[in-house]
Amino acid sequence: MWRCRPPLGNALVFRIQMPSLFSARNVVLAAVAACALAIGAAALERRAAGVDADALVAAAISMANAPADRAAAMETFMRPMVTNYPIVILIAIAIGWVGLTTIFFLVLKLVEAGLTWGTVYAATVYAALAQAAARLILTVALSAGRQPTATEVVQGTFLNTNVAAALSADSAPWLLALGRSLDALTILYLMVFAAVLGASGRSKASDGALAMAIGITFLLWVVVRVGWAAAFGS
Repeated sequence: MWRCRPPLGNALVFRIQMPSLFSARNVVLAAVAACALAIGAAALERRAAGVDADALVAAAISMANAPADRAAAMETFMRPMVTNYPIVILIAIAIGWVGLTTIFFLVLKLVEAGLTWGTVYAATVYAALAQAAARLILTVALSAGRQPTATEVVQGTFLNTNVAAALSADSAPWLLALGRSLDALTILYLMVFAAVLGASGRSKASDGALAMAIGITFLLWVVVRVGWAAAFGS
């Protein structure tokens, strides 16, 4: 005799399985995967462009339009970073994750979400994993259609997933900053981050309150970025 499983059973199974995402082992595995995907996307972009470290350093110096003496100093500073880009990426990821986790932890504390720093860090890692996977997929798809240039690799503009891609390079700095802030990969990150926190079952705040707190934090970051560009032109 067949028995239909009640919807409550599915909900209970989901709630039982979801906490496993926050186990130390799974968070570490997700972090390793996110780092590997980020490095893989950078390596693929370089390979598709067919450029080496010399070409990338030359492109960076050309973009800066620096005089000869400054160009030599830039080359000395940049060459190790360009050559050892996997290490640079790992350092940037480590600093970025800790910084983002701390900021969102403090913000969510204001709405009395009751989430620990570790829970917020786990959500940060899973959001980064989703973002890194999307970046790699887009890099594969776009590099199959055209070859990125050395300048695009240095600037990180090959994917062009933000609104600034539709703006003229001569647009006002504040408008370009606003366009760069409205990035599809950033929005994906925030959506996954909010979804993981909401599904964790550990938050005392509602899903709407979590999403609002995260959204307001993002808007404040956009305002600061646009204001800086308006004031200093960069």
